[in-house]
Amino acid sequence: MVKEASSVSNFKKLIIPIIALVILAAAYIIIDNLPEKEDETETTEERVEIFNFKKDDLAEIKIEGRDEILWFRYVTIQVEEEETTPDGTVEKKTVDRNVWQAVEPEGMKPNTSTIDNIAWNANTLKAQKVIEESPSDLSIYGLDNPVKLTFIMKDGTQNIIDVGNKIPTGGSYYVRKEGDPTVYTIGSYEAEKFLQTKFDLMVKELYEESYTPEDFTAISYERKGAKVFDSASDEKGNWFISYPIETEANSSSIYSILQVLGELTVFEYVEENVEDLNKYGLKNPPYILSYTTKGNNYKLSLGNKTDKGYFYAIMNDENLVFTIPGSNFPFLDKPIEEIISSFIHLQNISDVAEMRVQIDGRTDISKIKVDTEDDEKSTYEFNGTLLTGEKDDQYISAFKKYYQGAIGLIVDKVELDAEPVLENPEVTITYTLHSGEKIVVELVSTPDNIYYYAFKNGEYTGTMLRKKQLDDENRNGLRVAYDKFVEKLKERDEE
Repeated sequence: MVKEASSVSNFKKLIIPIIALVILAAAYIIIDNLPEKEDETETTEERVEIFNFKKDDLAEIKIEGRDEILWFRYVTIQVEEEETTPDGTVEKKTVDRNVWQAVEPEGMKPNTSTIDNIAWNANTLKAQKVIEESPSDLSIYGLDNPVKLTFIMKDGTQNIIDVGNKIPTGGSYYVRKEGDPTVYTIGSYEAEKFLQTKFDLMVKELYEESYTPEDFTAISYERKGAKVFDSASDEKGNWFISYPIETEANSSSIYSILQVLGELTVFEYVEENVEDLNKYGLKNPPYILSYTTKGNNYKLSLGNKTDKGYFYAIMNDENLVFTIPGSNFPFLDKPIEEIISSFIHLQNISDVAEMRVQIDGRTDISKIKVDTEDDEKSTYEFNGTLLTGEKDDQYISAFKKYYQGAIGLIVDKVELDAEPVLENPEVTITYTLHSGEKIVVELVSTPDNIYYYAFKNGEYTGTMLRKKQLDDENRNGLRVAYDKFVEKLKERDEE
């Protein structure tokens, strides 16, 4: 009996959840098949067509209002393009391109894609709703003094719309189509495309073409009224400083500057024909970059910064103020030491026939003959000891580190006002090149015995280096590299 009661109890426990699931499933099917309720917010009112024309039939757009007239004409021009052929050669060809040109104001450089957006906005424009069919007072809609847009077709017909104020609740603007007294609303997105100003429609690119760092040939920089440096490249693309000292430029520093200048674009136009440039810090700009690229000369002046970190700027002294991101110019306050080459003299070993190092009362003579095609044929002679071939690999490696110690003299300081006399140099390094040219680097102690004045070919370079460099293990200092090399040669002699 007990067993039977238990079975009944278990059955009830099992059947109740099953019944509940069946009820839920049935409810889901009923609900899912109920007729859908119409969206109460959905309007069945058909939107009123304002314009319906083909964008490709458009010839001109005129925007009048806000104390300016903007007038653009769609024209076909020929431009030169570069094309890479399958064999890798670059060919130039002339192609047709359709662009918007400014009729008024004369000289304006319009952004074709932005003006295209206005045309696409207009060609199938529809109103959101009818507001008033025969208004007696247009001023309440801002249509007594509207922005007028005229879309002139190739056949001379015109489509004209007036844009007034934004409606009090936002999201739409009041408009009227010419020939129709009715006031409509259109969406803010469409309206604000129509209400763009001259600055909104100007190109943001500052150059007619794109530039890479390799296209630049000269750059000069002034900071707070004082020239920082003049630099120019040679025919091989190597950069040299001519002011404040004559030396090689730090190629990576110059490259980073040129990369920024080549990619400059306007963030926002601010004001033109400014009566007082002082309010933007541009009457006496704190930063001026003058440069030449592909034969074109430019002058970029940077003034104050905005609250958001953008520089006010002008190009080529034109009275048109714009902003550009301040983050693009991390180099503006860098010292000259970071612009010039890091090395007192960096000499390619393959160009050297002989290196003579006079230091600590001795003279070490190295004769070098590098075979650039087969290094196994290169020879290195140090004080009469010849190193060559695979058998001397480890000793040649030690010699190259010694050579690196000689050329690795790093500029620690630029001191242009110093007038040191070339007397009693503590270190003299003479490079005789295969061409016969000689380059002599001489280091003269400063009065405080902390630095060396660096001379090259008898002239003070304007640079100094710390004496302890030569004994710096981490920098492969000249004395350190010499000692290690000599130890290696002793091992060789003992074998």
